[in-house]
Amino acid sequence: MKVDLNRKFKDFKGNETAELVSDQVAEALYMAGSSHDFPIRKEDKFRAYRLCQKIINNNGVIEVESEDISLIKDVSSVRFVSGAYGQICDLLEGRPL
Repeated sequence: MKVDLNRKFKDFKGNETAELVSDQVAEALYMAGSSHDFPIRKEDKFRAYRLCQKIINNNGVIEVESEDISLIKDVSSVRFVSGAYGQICDLLEGRPL
């Protein structure tokens, strides 16, 4: 499934912010496993790194499998507040922001 994360986050009023979803998700994937509160298997750690690189190298537009979506959601649920997490989930599930 093709996913376009090259969108700006929206604040709680629906106004666009300066932050790109793609940049923030890539950074979260890059940092996956750094928190003792959220241990991650080494296989998932490498998958997170590869997804991070795909996002960066393809300007936020990537092909993902269901396992990729699950990993992005898991990592994002720890890293982001509910509003940002919800927007990430919407994009991963093909819903517009």
